Amino acid sequence: MSVEIREIRSGDAPSYRAALDAVCRERRFLAGLAAPPPRATQAFVNRNLARGHPHFVAVDAGAVVGWCDAIPGDAGAAHVARMGMAVAKPYRGQGIGRRLMEAVIEKARQNGIEKIELSVYASNLGAVALYVSAGFATEGKKLRGRLVDGSYDDVVLMGLFLS
Repeated sequence: MSVEIREIRSGDAPSYRAALDAVCRERRFLAGLAAPPPRATQAFVNRNLARGHPHFVAVDAGAVVGWCDAIPGDAGAAHVARMGMAVAKPYRGQGIGRRLMEAVIEKARQNGIEKIELSVYASNLGAVALYVSAGFATEGKKLRGRLVDGSYDDVVLMGLFLS
């Protein structure tokens, strides 16, 4: 399996949305339980492209199978980007998440971003380990910050200074 890591393109939006929806519907890793509507997803992708925000995808046979983005805040928080990422279930454990994250971090540096922040569920041990190995540090924790299907999970807040 040859997975390409590259910047997202406007035409990737439907495939990106399908991958996002599949991970959301696992109800374990992302805050959303379903992807936004197609028009909202397309608008998000187009906005990121227009603004040059770091947004990379992993593509296999023309289909998006993972993504990572880092979206800067507004006004006084424009020096900090919030990272989101996921990899489709059949592609996990192959280093795709690391490759995506490294591409996003590099572009964030080039864009002058000073810090990347993220939140991850404490039960997602693989993701927590990945972030720690990339230099992210725990900055806090929201105890019982998530409740889905009757189960609570803590939300771990992490950050990585780029400068």
